[in-house]
Amino acid sequence: MNTILWILQAVLCVKFLSVTYTHAIHPNPEAFARGLERLGGAAQPLLILIALGTFGVAIALVLRAIIRVPPWLTPAAAALLAVMMLAATGFHLACRETPNVWVSLILFALAAFVAYGRWVLAPL
Repeated sequence: MNTILWILQAVLCVKFLSVTYTHAIHPNPEAFARGLERLGGAAQPLLILIALGTFGVAIALVLRAIIRVPPWLTPAAAALLAVMMLAATGFHLACRETPNVWVSLILFALAAFVAYGRWVLAPL
């Protein structure tokens, strides 16, 4: 179980580092403009906040493998990621972005499994 959880943590880390890139740099500004037009002036600060949050949480998922951080950091980061994905699901539903809703739900399930796994099944 420990190996499966480390693999999932690495996959989530890579995915959320890519989310950091896409939300902070906007390689597809037209798509973001359509999705964020409802937020008005709050769109840019929200994207920066999301990018910073996902970067921190992505690094926290694998930081235990690099240095000795407190063992509670990994499950807490995974739980925070799960909460962020629930919020992202609501946002993508409101924007009628059906493919992104499914991606957010899958990422929620993976993050929730890692959080549960690191708290209960195979604590660090």
